[in-house]
Order: sequence, then C-alpha cells, then structure tokens
Amino acid sequence: MLHSTVGSADCQPAAARTPLAACRSVLMVGTHLDGTGGIRAVVQGYVDGGLFERFDCVYVATHREGSTWVKLITALKAWLRVAVLLRRRPAPLVHVQTASRASFWRKSALCLMARLAGRPYLLHVHGGDFAQFYATESGPIARRFIRYLLAQASLVIALSEQWRERLLGICPAATVEVLPNAVALPDSRALRRLQEREPTLLFLGELRRAKGTYDLVRALACIAERFPQVKLVCGGVGAIAEVRQLAAELGVSDRVICPGWLDPERKRVALAGASIFVLPSYAEGMPIALLEAMSWGLAVIATPVGGIPQLIRHEVDGLLVAPGDIAGVAAAVERLLSDPALRDRLGAAARATVAAHFSLEAALERLGAIYRRFGIEARAKP
Repeated sequence: MLHSTVGSADCQPAAARTPLAACRSVLMVGTHLDGTGGIRAVVQGYVDGGLFERFDCVYVATHREGSTWVKLITALKAWLRVAVLLRRRPAPLVHVQTASRASFWRKSALCLMARLAGRPYLLHVHGGDFAQFYATESGPIARRFIRYLLAQASLVIALSEQWRERLLGICPAATVEVLPNAVALPDSRALRRLQEREPTLLFLGELRRAKGTYDLVRALACIAERFPQVKLVCGGVGAIAEVRQLAAELGVSDRVICPGWLDPERKRVALAGASIFVLPSYAEGMPIALLEAMSWGLAVIATPVGGIPQLIRHEVDGLLVAPGDIAGVAAAVERLLSDPALRDRLGAAARATVAAHFSLEAALERLGAIYRRFGIEARAKP
C-alpha cells in the first residue's frame, strides 16, 4: 500500500505538479557494476535475475571507482547520456538508485532532468546513513532541496518499514513504498561447508566504525584466550590499515585477515568456509551481505538497526546485540562457538527466512508490479 500526505510548500507531492508522460521503458541509474557496495550488489542481482530481459531497461552508471578524473568523466558522460535518453519516445521511467552524500548529489541532477523533461522518476534509497546525512550533514537549503526531490518523486522506495517511516518523517508529502533487498538462494548442494580447520568469523562490508568493524576486532580479542584457533575474516574495502593496526595493538594480528574486496567467487568461498557471520553496525538500510550470509545458512550476529529487525528475530533466526556493545558481541560469538547445535538451528532458520520473504524472484515480481503501474509491460516471452 502507498502512503502519502501533503506537507509544506517545498514538499508538495508530485501528483500536485504537471502530469507526467506515460512510460514504456525503464532508465535505471546507479553505480558501475565493476565496483563495490550495496547498490552494485542490488543491481547485479537484478541483472542476474533477468530484470533487464523481462523489461525494456537501460542501465547508466553515474559513478565508477578510481581517480577524481575517472569519477568526474563517468558522471559527465552519464548526465549526457541520460539527457539524450530522456528525449526518447515513448518516455522512459527513470529509476534512480541512490545512497547519501555524493551519491545523492550526483543523482539529484538526474532527478531534476527527469522533472524538466516531464518524466516520472523513482527514488530508491539505500544505505543506513540517509537520516544522518539529512539531519546533521546538510544545511537548511540542502535539506529543503532533499525534501523537494523526495516529494517530486513519483515513488520513493525504502528498504524497510523503519526506513519508510524515517523518509516520511523527512518529507511527509513523499509517496513511499517498501521494497526489501533480496538475494538469490544458493542451491542446497552448495551449502556443504568447506572442511573447517579452525572456527572462522566472517564480516563483509566496508571496514569502518559505522559498520562496527573495530568493535568486532575488540570482541575477538575478548575471546581469543578461550578460543585460540578462532579467526576473523574482514572482507571489504575501507580502513584496512586501521583494522590491522588495532588488531596488532590488541595482540590478535595473527587472527585478523583483511583480504580486501571479495569478488563473487572469493565471497562464495568465504561464506562456505565461515562458522558465524557478524555485522555489528551502528546504522544500516537492509544489508545485502547479511542476506547473503543468511541464504548460505550461516548463524548470524547483528544489531537491531535499520531494516535488520525485519530480517532477524532474536533467538529465532539469529542473535541481536546493541550497537557498540563489544561485550555483547563477544558473548554472542562465544555462545555460538560453544554450541554447534544452536549454530546449526539458527543458520537453518535464517536460510528459511530468506527463502520465504527475501528471495530475488519475489523482489523482481514486486519491482515488475511497480513498473507496470507506470504503463511498462514485460516483454513477451519467446
């Protein structure tokens, strides 16, 4: 069900503006698929799931990892290409995949271009930092502009019910609907664990304070004496040097492995070889890495932030600890390492939860239903 109310003058809903043209195709914009991060993973899932074959859909990358020049040229080329595509007939529906900060400002130009061309746009908000970005990192003019873009969107897509409420709190006039992230379920034959030589904790994501990476290293140090064989693999980009330095200061440098970003094959190996997945974040949207770990039947430890409570019921399909509770993370890890039966039960329940509520096929059906509201029909099957 869609929810909307009318707010202040700078936050008038799109329905109150000039009627928009009907659509027959989709123009999706986001980060380059050879990069890293949650948006890339979501869009790659759409590609793998066949969305671009089902619908007349073009993808334009507005960002690519690299030097400042690479990023600038990528953005300029994207803006030019979008300007050309917006002149197509019939008109495309613009599906904007955005996070906060630079990601949002890059995409804001495309939202304005869509409005000026009389085209509807969907604003698909990712990540756990958007509320902070709006409330504490943006000045009055920037906040008004953010509200304007939310209100002008034909639909704002949130990753969870909690994020729907937060976005409506920012702009009550926005039309917001929940579309959770989703992942493909690995074949049951792929779940056979690699022979574990030692218990392994796995973290996937950007290595930084907001993801709880430092807390996890400190939690490992708390249990290192009791579990002398346990190791922690932190797969991702970010503060790798700082994490290694902290591990050395705590005397666990031989236990902490930071291999950098893991490509799909290396990530599958890491998931297959892990004992427990831990994501002690301070803020989240709906983390793809957590969904992937659950789909692999891993017991997971996470924090009740963002959309995570929609994924995990404490003691049912995972364990939840408060953000910043290092002792709580350590206790949860110790409990799971000491109780293989509990570990297996929570892992099986986690996989069942993903299969029932967060499968890629179900998400693609829901997204397809959104597209059809704008007149976009799926291609006929050959």
